[in-house]
Amino acid sequence: MRKRIIDLYLACIGNERGKFLSLFRSLFFILSLFYCSAIKIRSLIYKYGLIRQFQLSCTVISVGNITWGGTGKTPAVIMIAKQLQEMGKRVAVLSRGYRREKKKGEMSVVSDGSRVILSPRETGDEPYLLSKNLPGVPIIVGKNRIKSGRYAVDNFGTEVLVLDDGFQYWRLKKNLEILTIDSSNPYGNGYLIPRGQLREPISDLCRGEIFLLTRTDLVSRNVLDTLITELHSLNSEAIILETVHQPKSLQTLLSDEKRGLDFIKDRKVVAFSSIGNPYSFEKTLENLSAKIVRIFQFPDHYYYSQKDLLKIEETCRNGLEKGETVLITTEKDGVQLKRAVSPETEAILRKIWVLKVELEISEREEVWRRKIEQYI
Repeated sequence: MRKRIIDLYLACIGNERGKFLSLFRSLFFILSLFYCSAIKIRSLIYKYGLIRQFQLSCTVISVGNITWGGTGKTPAVIMIAKQLQEMGKRVAVLSRGYRREKKKGEMSVVSDGSRVILSPRETGDEPYLLSKNLPGVPIIVGKNRIKSGRYAVDNFGTEVLVLDDGFQYWRLKKNLEILTIDSSNPYGNGYLIPRGQLREPISDLCRGEIFLLTRTDLVSRNVLDTLITELHSLNSEAIILETVHQPKSLQTLLSDEKRGLDFIKDRKVVAFSSIGNPYSFEKTLENLSAKIVRIFQFPDHYYYSQKDLLKIEETCRNGLEKGETVLITTEKDGVQLKRAVSPETEAILRKIWVLKVELEISEREEVWRRKIEQYI
């Protein structure tokens, strides 16, 4: 049911034809005007100090975006936290923990740096993914980032906090604002929520200090140069850096078996995902010379059911049995799929491979490092 509603909503904001969709687009547009007014009022309240921002006794680096879903924010958080570790800093990550099975707003420690304490169900997919990729880094989830930040400083001696999805979190004073922008779809359809994917007006990019352009390898140089020019016109002071989602390896979902990327070269692949930008995942597989024979796309943060898994397996059962076909998904989906482990699904899950990727700055990395060092 949730998938049908989301598909209908995406068709609506995607400008598909139909009187019913057109009616809802008009309604969403009116609602987006109210949303825009609320956003502007909030920014003025903080700008003129009617509500004061709280300052923690450590450096706070915010990683966020201006659109919902699929900009590469989580890989960016992982990259930044690892670099801070390499610089010898005690770092912690604060996340809201979207769609976790905990009381709303309750603060929880996902990882204390030495071990992962909570399950994917208790944390949400992204915080759990962060904890698995950042050994030695405490991961804390909670709606109140001030409370989470205080806890990190008091209990882990944190020197630098990385605020996951922090651009819209005004209550906490931040030392550095980093924005991830998907080069293949920088502003969505150009409309604010709920008519579109923008969480803030494009003009609010003026608050960013570093723009990480993600998936730059999936667009032409002309498209990229045009985007850079637009961003410079919106914020001439911001540092703009190009990044890529670099594939690293393949790993089975329920074991530690790993394979190199050549494992899927010229091989039949069934690709499925529930991420904000599934096309980038599919394009990456194509660039690795995989022969994609079937694609399944689910809503972002989707909870897979036994029925979903059986449907996916059914499309390629003969190929799986003969070893001709491979089931591949994203690392984020791997977290969600572990929630679906049961005696009925275990056999299917053991056939799934996860593509592991890392965000890498493709040029001017020295500029990036100097900027980070400036704040820590």
